[in-house]
Amino acid sequence: MKTSLENNYCVLTVDSFGGAITDFHLKKDAQINPLSFTFTKEQMPENNKNGAPYQGHFLCLGRWGSPSEGETKAGIPNHGEPANIYWETTAKNNNELYMQTTAKMEGLHVERNIQLDETNAVFLVEETITNINSLGRLFNMVQHPTLAAPFLNASTTINCNATIGFDQAQYQSAEKNSFQFPFVKDNNNNTFNVKNPQTNYNAVFSFLVDKNNNVGWLTAYSPTHNLLIGYVWKRSYYAWIHLWQHWNETEILYRGLEFGTAGIHQPYKDIINTATQLFGEKTFTYIDAGESVSKKYFCFIYKPAGSFAEVENVKIDANAIIIQTINELFTLATSFNIENELSK
Repeated sequence: MKTSLENNYCVLTVDSFGGAITDFHLKKDAQINPLSFTFTKEQMPENNKNGAPYQGHFLCLGRWGSPSEGETKAGIPNHGEPANIYWETTAKNNNELYMQTTAKMEGLHVERNIQLDETNAVFLVEETITNINSLGRLFNMVQHPTLAAPFLNASTTINCNATIGFDQAQYQSAEKNSFQFPFVKDNNNNTFNVKNPQTNYNAVFSFLVDKNNNVGWLTAYSPTHNLLIGYVWKRSYYAWIHLWQHWNETEILYRGLEFGTAGIHQPYKDIINTATQLFGEKTFTYIDAGESVSKKYFCFIYKPAGSFAEVENVKIDANAIIIQTINELFTLATSFNIENELSK
């Protein structure tokens, strides 16, 4: 079942099966949904095929990546149980949505509140995770928005406040083989710019959010459609940015704009045996028995009136998201007190 929120400017849609945000578009650009990504059942990992397919912006909860061999045999899916099961969804009004699910195998209960701004294409998500087990556990939480065509094409450019990073294919030697955003390396040690990659190389590149900034941000701009989608969050909530890119023989098919608590895309046993910290940042977190953890993020879509250069920074003000490009500032006014929401 899909449920939508809307205002005069945009439409936001979620799917109860898997809990993903599957559509966020401007009404005047109804055919361009940056979150149009979807996998078929056949594309899903074997241990996920009985549940919801990956689509749009889904939540990796409990883990990021594959479970261990024993966890797989016990029925745990890749990226955690919540993205694979049904969520109870209730629309409170045209601008607010409540969702919840209980991941019994993971031992986690999730409550999500989505608020759509009354006057612009901006929404706020607050998620509260409770450990319903009688034991504490290792824990990760990663937001997994993914771009696909038609928004994603050869000209689509990603910007963010990432710093030092590595290729997940080299997670066991990450600090030895590190690089600085936006420049990364492929498996032949060739350097390229990950903002707008023209190198056919399937990878997940992981970076630390700038430690000198209280917020993390990610944007993707499609010059073809003159459309920008972006995310902003409190750095203490999510210290890692992960940029997934997947190609076919000739073109890029998917780009993940991921941000979360996880640093290594492996089962916990491998994470512990490899690195509990990288570049001074934890690679996983912990949630105690009965403990609840809440995190928030904002998402926005912006269509510039004229020419638009590359995003250099995203700032927050009391009631605005400020997008700074090479040439000018763009202010996206909202009815939210964004500074207040991200300081709680």
